[in-house]
Amino acid sequence: MKKYLAVAAAAVACLGTSAAFAATSSSGTLTVTGTVESSINLTIESAGGTSSGTSTAAATSALGNISKYSAAPTGFTMARGASNWTLSSTVGVKVEKANLTSTDYTLTAQLSAAPASGIDWKLNGSTLSDSAATTLTSTGTYASTGSYSWDIVVADSAGAAAIDNSISFAATSN
Repeated sequence: MKKYLAVAAAAVACLGTSAAFAATSSSGTLTVTGTVESSINLTIESAGGTSSGTSTAAATSALGNISKYSAAPTGFTMARGASNWTLSSTVGVKVEKANLTSTDYTLTAQLSAAPASGIDWKLNGSTLSDSAATTLTSTGTYASTGSYSWDIVVADSAGAAAIDNSISFAATSN
């Protein structure tokens, strides 16, 4: 019987010890720092040609093989002149803002490389170059897609070659 009492006392002691362990605690603190910054986001929403990547900042437009006397590429019209021909379409650009009090923005465009000889790239009637940005608007409306006329003018004297280039758009909050 004494053995049973000793075992029972040991069990009660263990239960008391378990209860003591359950009451032990610890704590810690996570300190968070950060600063909200204003931001704007530019996306190409539409373009002539066979487009891909629209609604992103890195869209592409494939024109395929083009010539003065063939049909215009998808999404373009063609005007044939006495010494040149013009492919015309539009480019849709959308600029959105967050955490910014600006009411409008300035949008510029610039070619990434010099155009091929005899080729002129135009947006809203202004000839683009690779050496300086051209202002398309200084009062762009946030969250709406601005539509800009896009012309590729090909001189009849231009050589038969690729006209590949990129138009870089930049939006700056006012």
